[in-house]
Amino acid sequence: MNLSAKPLHVQLKNAGTSRACKIKSKVAPIQVQERTKSTQLQSCFSSSSSSCNRRKALGVVVAAPLLTTVRPKPAAAIAEKPVEVSNYLPSSSGKEGFYEFIPGDRETPAIRAGTIGKYKFDLPGTWVRRTVANILSGNYCQPRCDEPWTEVLFQGPKQGSLQVIVSPLNKLSRRPLEKGESIDTVGTLDGIINALGPNITGNTIEEEEVAKKEAKKINGITYYWYELDTPYAKTGQKQVASIAATENAVFVLAVSATDKQWNQNKDKLTEIAQ
Repeated sequence: MNLSAKPLHVQLKNAGTSRACKIKSKVAPIQVQERTKSTQLQSCFSSSSSSCNRRKALGVVVAAPLLTTVRPKPAAAIAEKPVEVSNYLPSSSGKEGFYEFIPGDRETPAIRAGTIGKYKFDLPGTWVRRTVANILSGNYCQPRCDEPWTEVLFQGPKQGSLQVIVSPLNKLSRRPLEKGESIDTVGTLDGIINALGPNITGNTIEEEEVAKKEAKKINGITYYWYELDTPYAKTGQKQVASIAATENAVFVLAVSATDKQWNQNKDKLTEIAQ
């Protein structure tokens, strides 16, 4: 995960001709009235004449939103469905067969609230977006959540799953990070995984379940990288996680898989988290 990205006729049965005519006669004036209002609106805005009735114009303007349908952008519309990401995400510049995800300006509750900035990561083109449950999304507590929340969720066909989890920094540190400071300022490799491990697996993390741990520095930012073997995890026995921190939040990119999925796709799953 990279934190450097800146930034929805009714037909009557045998009712008779007379009844149908009555219904039509009631509907028709409404249609005419709407056309008349539309004409008045165009006239009012295209003319400087003082004879334009302000009340009539306002009556049309207020009604207008009820008749307008806002269409989402193509990528956003596709992202709401279980469609392979290769259909709407741009190709990754550094990983063949991978596609780059950067959330939009209103993609998640936390981004809409301005709690966090944007982030990016690469994932295989066959993976699909999954819906994050409202109770896990932080929607109910933004912009001042006290507990970690799930930003996005993706799933690969018979390969595993990916989730981005964000924790407010004040859960782990008493002060915001200053320029140049990273996750190593917040806590140690052991301390951070002990604090955030349960959010990754849905269960506690024991010391022997941390198969590998490493601190990596990329573009001046320190990342903590973990490989976990968690037989009692709700997300799967194998986990690979990358954790980094910004001035007010800690980001976790966690890839989870069953033992079988891990044995068949270890290299690809590891590459996602790096």
